[in-house]
Amino acid sequence: MINKRLEKLRQTLSKYNLDAVIIPSTDPHQSEYVAEHWKVREYFTGFTGSAGVLVVNHNETALWTDSRYFIQFEDECAAYNINLHKQSVPHAPEHVQWICDSLKEKAVIGIDFLQFSKAQLDYIESIAKTKHIKLQNIPNLVDDIWSDRPGLPNFSVNLHPLEYSGETTASKIEKVQSKITDAKADYYLFSSLDEIAWLFNIRSQDIDFTPLVTAYAMVGLENTVLFCNRNRFTSQAIETFSKLNINIVNYDVAIDELGEIEANKKIIADVSSLNYAVYNAVKSQFIVQNSVAKEWKAIKNATEIQGAKNCMIKDGIALTKFFIWLEKELKTKSLSEYEIGKKLESFRKEQALYMGESFAAIVGYKGNGAVIHYTAPKNGSARVKNEDILLVDSGAQYKDGTTDITRTVWLGGTPTDELKTAYTAVLKGYIELEQLQFPKGTVGMQMDAFARVHLWKQGLDYAHGTGHGIGSFGMVHEPAQGFTTNPATSSGSSVHAAHQLTTIEPGCYKKDVYGIRIENVVLSVGKQQTEFGDFLGFTPITLFPIDRQLINTTLLLDSEKEWFNAYHKMVFEHLSPLLNTDEKAWLKDICKIL
Repeated sequence: MINKRLEKLRQTLSKYNLDAVIIPSTDPHQSEYVAEHWKVREYFTGFTGSAGVLVVNHNETALWTDSRYFIQFEDECAAYNINLHKQSVPHAPEHVQWICDSLKEKAVIGIDFLQFSKAQLDYIESIAKTKHIKLQNIPNLVDDIWSDRPGLPNFSVNLHPLEYSGETTASKIEKVQSKITDAKADYYLFSSLDEIAWLFNIRSQDIDFTPLVTAYAMVGLENTVLFCNRNRFTSQAIETFSKLNINIVNYDVAIDELGEIEANKKIIADVSSLNYAVYNAVKSQFIVQNSVAKEWKAIKNATEIQGAKNCMIKDGIALTKFFIWLEKELKTKSLSEYEIGKKLESFRKEQALYMGESFAAIVGYKGNGAVIHYTAPKNGSARVKNEDILLVDSGAQYKDGTTDITRTVWLGGTPTDELKTAYTAVLKGYIELEQLQFPKGTVGMQMDAFARVHLWKQGLDYAHGTGHGIGSFGMVHEPAQGFTTNPATSSGSSVHAAHQLTTIEPGCYKKDVYGIRIENVVLSVGKQQTEFGDFLGFTPITLFPIDRQLINTTLLLDSEKEWFNAYHKMVFEHLSPLLNTDEKAWLKDICKIL
C-alpha cells in the first residue's frame, strides 16, 4: 500500500514537472501533533512518529528523524522502500543540504507553503539558491492520491472558564494591545494553536490528546479577529467575544482577509511559526518578534499552579489504584501491554474533570521500553508477566491541568547488576537536576548535563532531551523552556523562570533488553537572593512513589537517600487521606524509607 502511494506520488511529480518534494510532519501552525488532515507524511510512509521529514525524488525516498524514533522507524517501515537518515540533532534541517546536493542545477522542489514557516522557507532558499533551485508551492499535490483525506477539524469550541484559566481573555488581549502600542504597530498576528487557545481561553479536540482549536488570530488596537469557523461556537460564546470586540471569521478565508490589510500597516508576528502562505499573502510590513503569548503562558498563574497540584493528586490516586490492580492481576495471568494501557486510562477516567489522555500511553515491557516513544499495538503487543521490567509513561488532560509521569517498575525475579547500576544512575541524575539551585537567566542547555553526569560516569547516556514545559489543560510538550544538549532548540536556549512547570525525565535504554525512565513534573520557584543575584530551583509536584527494587543503595549518597525518603513521605501524606484502608496499606509499604 505504502509503496503504491509513493509510486503515485512520483507520477504526480512528473505531472507537475517537479524534481522532488519535501513533506514535513507539521500543519499550517507548526504544531508538534497534528489533526488527521495534516498527517501527509504518515500517509506516504506509515511512520507514525511525531517528528520527521520525508523527501521524495525520482530515485529515492528518504526520511529524516531523530534518535527517539530509530527503532520505531525500523518496526513501521521495514517493508517499504524508504531510507532512514538518522538526524544527529533533533528537528535540524539536515535534509535540505542533502536534497539540494542530489538535484541538478535549476531543479524544482515542490513544497506546500502552508506547512513551512517563513523562517524554514528562508533557510531552504538560502541553500537552494547556490544551484538556482526553485521552490514551487504545491498545495494540492496529494489530493489526487489521497482521495479519502479527512477534512479539517470542525468540533465545537468550548470557553475555558476563569476558575481554571486564572486570567480573563480581556486581560490577555489588553496586554497584547499594550505590546502593539509599544512597538508602534497596528496588529499582532498569532498562528500557534497553543498560544491562541491560551490567549482566547478556548479549547476543543482538533488534535488527539491536545485540546487545541484550529485558528489564526489578529489582535488590533480596537478590534480583534479570530479566524475559526463560526459554526463551531455557541451563540453565547459568539456574544461573549462580541462584547470584547472579537469577531469570529471563518478559518478558510484567513489568508484572503489578511491579504486585504493595507500595505502601510505594521503587523507583529513570530515567523518561526507563521507559515509562508500567510506571510506571502500579507502586503503589510512585518515586525518580527518572538511571540509574547509563548512567553506569558509559560509562566503559570496561581490558579493554574493550584490546578496542576490538584491534577497530580488525582493522577497519584489513579496510578495507585492501577498498580495495585496490575500487581494483583499478574499473580495469576499475563496481560498485554495494550490492555494495561487501557486499564490505566480507565482509572484516570474516574477522576474529577478528566478530559482524556495527554498522549498515547507508553507501556513498554522489557525491550519494548527501549523504544522511546513506543505505542503498544492493540493486536500483538507483548504479554507482560510477573517478572522483569516495565516502563509506563502516561499522562492526562483535566480541565484544571495537564499531567505527564514515567515510572519504571520491577515486576519480579532478580534484576542484574547492570540494570540496577543503570537505574540508580538515572535516579541520581533526576535528583541532581531537581535539587539544582541556579542563577536567574540560566538556560536549559546549561542544566541538562546535571541529569546525565552519573550516567556518563558509567559510560551510559540517553538520546532525548531531559525535559519539557507542560501546559495547563493544553500541550503536554509546551514551549519554550526545557532541558536538552542542543542550544538551537527552544528548550536548550530558553531561560527558566519562576512559576514554570517543566518535566525532568532522564533515562537509559538498551535495545531489545530494557528501557528506564523516571519522570516528574516540577515547579520552578525562587530560592535565594544574594549579592550575586536571584537564584531559582525546582520543587516536585508529581505524586507517586519511585520503585525502590531496582536501586543499588550502595551507590546513593546519604543526601540522595534523604531526598528519596522525603519525597515518598510527601507522596504518602498527599495521597493516603483519599485512599481506602487496603490502598493506604499498599502505598505505605511502597513508600517505606530506604
